[in-house]
Amino acid sequence: MLKRITQITLPVCLLLMATAAAIPSPQESQEKKGPQVKDRQEYDLIQKAIGETDPAAKIQVLDQWKEKYLETDYEVERLRMYMASYQQTQQPAKAIETAKELLEKVPGDFSASYTITLLTPFLGDTSPAVLGDGETAAKGLLAGAIEKQFASKPENISQADWDSAKKGATVSAYQTLGWIAMQRKENVAAEEQFKQVLQLNPNAGQVSYWLGNVVLAQGDPTKNETALFSFARASVYEGEGALPPESRQQVDAYLTKVYTKYAGTEEGLDELKAMARNQALPPADLKIESAEVRSFNAEQAARKANPQLYMFIDLKNKLTGTAGEQTWSELRGKLTPEFRLYVVSANPPERPQTINLSSRQGGPVEVVLNLEVRRRTGLGSGQLVRFEGVASDLTRQPFRLTLVDGQLL
Repeated sequence: MLKRITQITLPVCLLLMATAAAIPSPQESQEKKGPQVKDRQEYDLIQKAIGETDPAAKIQVLDQWKEKYLETDYEVERLRMYMASYQQTQQPAKAIETAKELLEKVPGDFSASYTITLLTPFLGDTSPAVLGDGETAAKGLLAGAIEKQFASKPENISQADWDSAKKGATVSAYQTLGWIAMQRKENVAAEEQFKQVLQLNPNAGQVSYWLGNVVLAQGDPTKNETALFSFARASVYEGEGALPPESRQQVDAYLTKVYTKYAGTEEGLDELKAMARNQALPPADLKIESAEVRSFNAEQAARKANPQLYMFIDLKNKLTGTAGEQTWSELRGKLTPEFRLYVVSANPPERPQTINLSSRQGGPVEVVLNLEVRRRTGLGSGQLVRFEGVASDLTRQPFRLTLVDGQLL
């Protein structure tokens, strides 16, 4: 997290580069109208602060400058250097405090708005005031401040760095708006903002994880694929911007848990991970069958393969359901449909007169079939047989349907 803050200070640092050369010497100040350095000592302190590459040391120089020259024509420049240095030394609260001070002096200042936008998620403070400030800053950037700021590139900054900074500012604005919406439990809004981030920056592993959470929290079954894919992305992506290895392991364990619960199996999980390695958002046609769908499809296939078995299962469900009495009164004394069940046992084993049957191989006896004509050969346990008979008796606990005048078909 802290490394991310340091890296994303690029737009502010570029602004400092663009303005550094604008501080005139005391002699130049006297020859031009505008801001003036007090004397050579102030000029030297300013140049020392600008040239210092260690942010902690830069803060010390800025403190010296402020102590000796509390009032200065370059207060805005000083605040910007403080603000950037606080970011780089992982002091987000001080950076935001400085940004607010800067906004009082320069309303709409891009660097201040960007700093507030960038650092709001890293404050550890989700109070309404903090979220409100972050939202105002981020929306302001997207409403035109970014385009205005990056409309004209200074000569001392490369086009690649300038374009990267503009993109970074845009990504930060969407990311912060998504994070704020997530804190407010506005999960649909958070989803849209996080998707914007990932379209611009597919390498944001943390955002992929956040996206999975806010989508899952919506409880919308039509979005389950998006949630599972996002967790997969967060767990397998290993490049720049990825979650730390230990975090990816935790996400992977969580993904396995929720995927198995949803799908009823780990089948297809490896394929999902392989897909997520190559893209940050799921394809529009991604489908992951739920356990219910898999069970339904399996049952339909089984019904097609063994319709006589499911003829009995459906009848059993009716006999044990709320309409059981009516169903039994209509069935009793009549010939049943053709059934196909598993043999549990036969009596006597060699030439059975009675056959005990079950809808599951090795299951409990559910049907007692009394044959009209004794069978001449025995039947093995687990064998599937087709039969019909006249319903004569029924018990529901445990379930047992007795048939007479039975025939093997």
